Order: sequence, then structure tokens, then C-alpha cells
Amino acid sequence: MEDYNKEDYEIYFSHQLDLRPFNRGAIKNIGFLAMKKKYPNNYKNITFIFHDVDTMPYKKNILNYETQDGIIKHYYGYEFALGGIFSIKGKDFERINGFPNMWGWSMEDNMIQERVLKNGLRIDRSNFFKLGARTILQFTDGITKMINKKEIAGFLNKDYHHGLNSIKNLIFEESGEFINVRNFETETNANAQKYESHDISNPNSNKIRLTHQERHGSNNITIGSMRNMILKR
Repeated sequence: MEDYNKEDYEIYFSHQLDLRPFNRGAIKNIGFLAMKKKYPNNYKNITFIFHDVDTMPYKKNILNYETQDGIIKHYYGYEFALGGIFSIKGKDFERINGFPNMWGWSMEDNMIQERVLKNGLRIDRSNFFKLGARTILQFTDGITKMINKKEIAGFLNKDYHHGLNSIKNLIFEESGEFINVRNFETETNANAQKYESHDISNPNSNKIRLTHQERHGSNNITIGSMRNMILKR
């Protein structure tokens, strides 16, 4: 960003301070809501760049962050999920109701891609690098993540509609480059979820397996219900 005029952009780190499991989707949504509050008359036309904190371009001028209405530019990650790094206009992010507010390491990237496509928006991957490309540096803080099978089942069963409009009792403060999130509530209770450790060092770590009972709450398996029980992440 060193070639950009510093008056033309701002960088913020949205930071969850409480001790509940990390809610990546909600924390990204709250970053958006903080900017909506700060720029109520302009936020719809602002380009928002959602950028995972553990990734960065290897050198400058690799990515062109500018986009336009109706087009989401995806720069890094998997093609089946809108994660990693992408840019979107504020009005489009609000139109799709943002990220789902899923506790733990779940399917928020898969779901936001589905929301984008269902709303008739276009994903532009003309300047895209797949996960593992040397052009993008990716850091890691460990090889295990806590996944949430209960909300993954909600995604598979198409009954998960949480997003920007579901965040309640929000308390945050802006401190320098940090948006410190002290409290928020979503439509689901963090303590009522089903978490388990998932090894992301495994070559097949982007596939999360759910039993029939985990998905449907029943042990009665039919041919039709066996579909989609292995989900790419």
C-alpha cells in the first residue's frame, strides 16, 4: 500500500476480546459495522478489503484492490470459498448480509461465496493466487483448529441465515488501528455448539466429515441423506 495516498485508505484489525471461541465471521462483520458507524454517509461506496491477518503479499503491486459495484475481487485462497483476501463495495457487503456468524473454525467462507452468487454478484479471480502460492506469504499459529460441527450442519441443511443483521448488544471501541470488540451476541449461543479439534496439516484438511446423526440428529440413514456428508472447507 506504500504507493497509495495515505489519506485514501485506513487499515484496521478487528479484535475479539472475550474468552468465547473465535467467531471469525462476526468479527469481520463488526469491522464493517464500525466503519458504517464512522462513515454513515459514505460506507456504501467504500471498498472494503477483507484480509486474513495471517496473510500478506510477498511484494508490492501484486494485487489491485480497487473494485466496483456488483464485482467482488478474490485474490487468494480456494476457488470454492471466498476467503483469504477479497475486496467488495460496502453496499454489496450489506446486500448479502455479510458473513455468517459462526462460532469456531467453520464454513463462513463457503457460505459467503454462496450468498454472493445467490445475489447475482460476480466473483472476479483474474488476479487470483491459490493457497500455497509463493506470491502470498501465509503464517500459522498452529496445526489444529476448533471446528463447530453443529453450525456446519446448519450450513449443509440450508437453515443458517445469520449475518450483519443478527449482531446484537455490540460493544466496541476504536483504539488506533484496532477495533476492540468487548461484547456481541448472535442468534446462536457459543456454549451450545459442538466443537472438536481438527488437524489442518493433513492434506485432506479442507474436507470435514459429518456423521448422519451430526447432520440430521438421527441414526436412520437413507440413500438421499448420504449426499454432502463430506464437505470441502
